[in-house]
Amino acid sequence: MPRVILIISLLILTGCASAPSWPPKENAIIYGLSHDATMRKIMTHCSSQQPLLKDKAWAAQKNWWKRNGLFIEAADYGFSYNLLTLNGDRQETSARYAMALALEVEKTADSRAKIVTTSKDPITCAKVIGEYNEGSRDLNKNSEFHPTLTALYQTRKTQGDDLLLKQAQVAKKSGKRFSRSSITVERLINRTVCPRAKVNTLKSNWPTEIFEAICPDKSYALVSCEWGNCKVR
Repeated sequence: MPRVILIISLLILTGCASAPSWPPKENAIIYGLSHDATMRKIMTHCSSQQPLLKDKAWAAQKNWWKRNGLFIEAADYGFSYNLLTLNGDRQETSARYAMALALEVEKTADSRAKIVTTSKDPITCAKVIGEYNEGSRDLNKNSEFHPTLTALYQTRKTQGDDLLLKQAQVAKKSGKRFSRSSITVERLINRTVCPRAKVNTLKSNWPTEIFEAICPDKSYALVSCEWGNCKVR
């Protein structure tokens, strides 16, 4: 219960402070997810700016994921598990938690990737791609967060099916598929497209989610979300 109160307090303070101070488990989740997001940003940038490096970037991404993918999935499991255990079917609170943590992941990834994405030196991309490929940017280099991610991985192995069951129960009770950005999308649609729209989840594969919004006049719009950042297509 104290941890729940702490996280709810952080959500309330998010709108009043520049950056919330996260509990240890959330810091580990942010560490894992932001490193994955950083890697994707760098590989996308280098592939587009240096076409000759595209194959090397793709190979480095695959090799990095072979070594680190289980820990990224563990961080994602921790994210999803916290949404349910903290908030249950209270979607407003879930949305605030998801948005706050997703924004922290995105901000951290942008900051880490900036040294590459703002550089015009082709050697920078080649160097960083090599670091990802060879393992010097692996998650186990951090002794503070790696044990927590390892514990989350073990929990995911033994309790992953329980999480899926709880998500299904929430979906049955609310009449909606489990998705982290549904409240954000409903607000976006009501503000920019039409009021009283019916929002359906088409794809819920975090960090990518896709929604269909059907207006009262039967017109519709598609909304895509990446890391909780949603745009009307």
